[in-house]
Amino acid sequence: MLKTLLKKQWLEMTASFRRSSVTGRARTGWKAAAFLALAAAVALLVMGSVALLAALLCRPLCEAGLDWLYFALMALPALLAGVAGGGFAAYGTLYAARDNEQLLALPIPPGLILAVRMGSVWLLGAGYLAVILAPAYLVYLLLGTRPAAAALAMLPVTVLLGCLVLAGSCLAGWLAALLGSRVVRYKALLSLFYTVLILIFAFGSNFAVRSGLIWLLTHLDQASAGLRADAQAVYLLGCAALGDLPALALLAAVSLGAAALAWLLLRRSYLRMMTTRRGGARAVYQAKPVRVRSVRAALLAREMRRLGSCTSYMVNGLLGSVLLLAAAAGAVWKAELLRGALALLPGFAASGPVLACAAVCSLAAMNLLTPPSVSLEGRTLWLVQSLPVSPWQALQAKLDLHMALTAPPALLAAGCLLGAVGSGPLAAALVLAAVWLYTLLAGAVGLVLGVKLPNLHWTSETAAVKQGAAPVTALFANWAALTLLCGLWWLAQPLLGGFGALGLCCVCLAAGCAGALGFLRRGGSRAFARL
Repeated sequence: MLKTLLKKQWLEMTASFRRSSVTGRARTGWKAAAFLALAAAVALLVMGSVALLAALLCRPLCEAGLDWLYFALMALPALLAGVAGGGFAAYGTLYAARDNEQLLALPIPPGLILAVRMGSVWLLGAGYLAVILAPAYLVYLLLGTRPAAAALAMLPVTVLLGCLVLAGSCLAGWLAALLGSRVVRYKALLSLFYTVLILIFAFGSNFAVRSGLIWLLTHLDQASAGLRADAQAVYLLGCAALGDLPALALLAAVSLGAAALAWLLLRRSYLRMMTTRRGGARAVYQAKPVRVRSVRAALLAREMRRLGSCTSYMVNGLLGSVLLLAAAAGAVWKAELLRGALALLPGFAASGPVLACAAVCSLAAMNLLTPPSVSLEGRTLWLVQSLPVSPWQALQAKLDLHMALTAPPALLAAGCLLGAVGSGPLAAALVLAAVWLYTLLAGAVGLVLGVKLPNLHWTSETAAVKQGAAPVTALFANWAALTLLCGLWWLAQPLLGGFGALGLCCVCLAAGCAGALGFLRRGGSRAFARL
């Protein structure tokens, strides 16, 4: 029975390598090899970046006799990455598994099911951990002063830290499950908020790491003495990674104890967790008057409801709007800094409005609401096709959703940037017109690609939003169009002046919008009706 459970869990963990989430079909031959090669290339890219950072730290710290500090600095982010990745795995494997009924129908103790699932979480968490820890050890073996001791400690330290990651992942997954069961209605909106927090954390961490490394390399003695005195856990972690036996024994006791405690706590209530479904909406009838809307408003409300019900759609579709709002706030906050930076650019002092326009358009291009909108209809496409509306009205609602959620933050960001860099009425009008036309063109082109490259046989909404041909092509098409427009302005401004060249770009954008909308009204509507 244990062998069967382990095989089942392994097949579940490797399902993404063997089966495409876009089409639901098994990957065979060159497709499977290409997917594995892509995954390996991404892992090697991340590991190479870690190795470069480790190489910058290893030699100066080892020469100062602070080998333990090197391993502590590399192990802490490795633990953070392991808990972050393992937390998602713990949520899906331990708390939101979809095969609980099938497993409970078999004569398998719940404790055994829990142990096998926790083993898969440990394996995934240790994998995330090893992506950072392995290149750190490799660099130390090449540049360090005690490579033999580090080589002997590498495997046990990775295993023990994986147990510590397992305990943290179980806690993170439990918190995610608890929060998800309480806020089902606003789950998509909270996911967008969570993504914004991750971006803020990433940029803040990048700045903090750069500042911290500069301070560390110039104050080695002070930093090491402070950590050794005030952060004994960090010091012992570095010593254990270096092969110090007492520190390694202490790490083993803490890590194995934490993993065992997590298993004992979950084992007591795991059967109840497997048989309880929280967060389900209770059907309660409430009599209320029906609100009469126009056909266009009703179809737009339908698209809004779909957006709010799909987490991946909201996160990927509205990221550009969030960045535009952040750009507007940053332009107001750092207006003096922007003006000073623009004055330092030779030849661009008078081109502030054009640069502001290009910056806003580049962020607006990241809103991919229309490209996956047709694919998201999926097997329920017949519902909208059976409504007493024309295909163009259905497509127009998808475009209205894009304009309603992208144009206002884009125009706001453009206005704030224009106020920061300084602009006259004519330049401001041209920039706002260009931003609005580019937003419309990006939405229309995305909808054209969504109609021409639909994927109606996906196995998850995430596959339709992230992995379809239409969203990827639309993103690159938006950036290519912006690049061409910038090149056109650069070539035309010596002849027509800055404002004249910007007006020419607006004319080109208007022509592109007319062509895309004309196709959607005729050929696009026919293609949508034939799907």
